[in-house]
Amino acid sequence: MSDEKDRNASDEQTEISEDTFQQDTDSLEDDLFLSPDDSEGEVIDVGQFDEEGGAGDQELAAENVALKKNIEELTVECDEQKNRVLRIAADLENFRRRSQREKDDMRKYGIDRVVMELLPAVDNLGRALAHAEADAGDNSMVEGVAMVYRQLLSSLEKHGVQGFESKGTPFDPQRHEALQQVESTELPNNTVVEEYQKGYFLHDRLLRPALVSVAKNVQNVQTHSSESELTEIDPSSSEQDSDSEEE
Repeated sequence: MSDEKDRNASDEQTEISEDTFQQDTDSLEDDLFLSPDDSEGEVIDVGQFDEEGGAGDQELAAENVALKKNIEELTVECDEQKNRVLRIAADLENFRRRSQREKDDMRKYGIDRVVMELLPAVDNLGRALAHAEADAGDNSMVEGVAMVYRQLLSSLEKHGVQGFESKGTPFDPQRHEALQQVESTELPNNTVVEEYQKGYFLHDRLLRPALVSVAKNVQNVQTHSSESELTEIDPSSSEQDSDSEEE
């Protein structure tokens, strides 16, 4: 008896489950296949997706244009910054070269003021030594002073100070300063006759010009004047010569 009751109960449960499954299937079909006229269902418009897709494309195009514009602006700004950096680098290189050149000039020509203060003493020592040698002749004291004078000149030469001779050379306004003109019949024009103050160079730069007197050749002037007198013709004398020839 118990087995039969269990079979009946199981049959009842199976029938109930089949009915429930059928109801669930019907409700699912109703939900999936709604009528377009059903007031509770929503009508899906396919064109809506097209409009949304077109709007998205327009937004993407606008974003692309904006990105391109930003890229162009950044490119221009990058070029400007690059040019600015190049100019700064060029200015820095020019400043470095100018500083190095000024440093070299200071090392090379920085002693010009000191040397200019020493040169008058060197000139006076040389003049005194020349007079002493002319008057005293061979003298140990004169020889000692001459040795000191040569040592002083040698020290100046080590630092690039070089004197130059001017007597008997053509006058050069870049190196000489003329104090007077001296008439001469032997020397050609613009020849240095006498040197009153010795000139010096500091390396390749003129430190002090030489004070000199310049020759003016008088013989050339007289020759030119006599030649000009001979070339002049007296009209009265030419007329007298022509009358005498006619007689």
